[in-house]
Amino acid sequence: MRALFGFLIALAADHPASNAEDLTVKEITAARKIYVAKCAKCHRFYEPRDYPQSNWQTWMEKMNEKSKLKPAQAELLNRYLDAYRAGVCPPSRKRRAEP
Repeated sequence: MRALFGFLIALAADHPASNAEDLTVKEITAARKIYVAKCAKCHRFYEPRDYPQSNWQTWMEKMNEKSKLKPAQAELLNRYLDAYRAGVCPPSRKRRAEP
C-alpha cells in the first residue's frame, strides 16, 4: 500500500493539478516547504483565509520582502496561498490551519 501511494505521488508530480492556479503537486510541495521555512521561521502560522484579500496582499508584499524571498519563490508562494485561500489546495494533513 505504501509503495502504491508513493507511486501515485510521483506520477502526479509530473502532471498539472486540476485547479484554477494550475499548480502541480511538485509546486504545491515546494510552496509548502517555502511557507514552513520562511514564514514559520519568525512567527506562528496564520490562517490565510482569515484575512480580507486587500489586507492579505499587503502583508504578503511586506513579508515577501522581509523574508528575502527570491522572485520565483514569492510568485510560487503567492500562487499557492491564493489557491489555498480559494479552497483549491487542501491544507496540510498535520494541522488544519497550516497550508
